[in-house]
Amino acid sequence: MAWRGNQESITLHPHAKPPRSALTSVAKIFVWLIEEWYAHLFLDKRWTVLICDRYYHDLLVDPMRYRYGGPSWIARLIGRLMPQPELWVLLDAPADVLQARKQEVTWKESARQRQEYAVFVSRQRKHVIVDAAQPLDKMVAELMHLLKTALIYA
Repeated sequence: MAWRGNQESITLHPHAKPPRSALTSVAKIFVWLIEEWYAHLFLDKRWTVLICDRYYHDLLVDPMRYRYGGPSWIARLIGRLMPQPELWVLLDAPADVLQARKQEVTWKESARQRQEYAVFVSRQRKHVIVDAAQPLDKMVAELMHLLKTALIYA
């Protein structure tokens, strides 16, 4: 977790360090909540598209990446209090494809996360799921079509 635009927040080995204490973990996600609401109210402009490759809810799927050591019920509660995206987009691909592109975590962990992301996103009010295993040009075309459709019915 870091301020928006901080390049030092990139993690190459997300599961390498142990979880933080419960108190530190809860304090960090509470600060994250404040940061997101501040940005939502004062920094994010209306009618702009804000694309995040990871958002708070990623912590619910992969708490080890964030070194979260607090109770999962608190993380879920904070997740409900976070500003919510207008549209959730999941670029979905089989674990084999994900592993061929990036080996941050094991194949088994990639498969687990893929399943959890699919369940999480499908439960959101407005969402699209795009096949990210297809060639880039086809994926972009499918994504653009789904985004236009989703915006028309907004």
